[in-house]
Amino acid sequence: GKYKPLDFRFFIGHESFVGGELDEAVRLGKYQPVACSRPLVLKQCIQLPKPLWHEVLEFCGGELKEISKLELAKRDDLQ
Repeated sequence: GKYKPLDFRFFIGHESFVGGELDEAVRLGKYQPVACSRPLVLKQCIQLPKPLWHEVLEFCGGELKEISKLELAKRDDLQ
């Protein structure tokens, strides 16, 4: 058909908010909204050298990139 299997990504689980809960969580620094390109989000993640969210944070640069580095350093399951 028109689409290929790798044109889709499915996520398990969800987080839901009511009223201004999400805005408050962002204000408190619990969540960091970022813009992300479709090709990056739909990138095939099987056997990537690091989890996708680390790639996203690295593209954001600055403090988010540094947070990614710190979190990756804590892991012993990645190369």
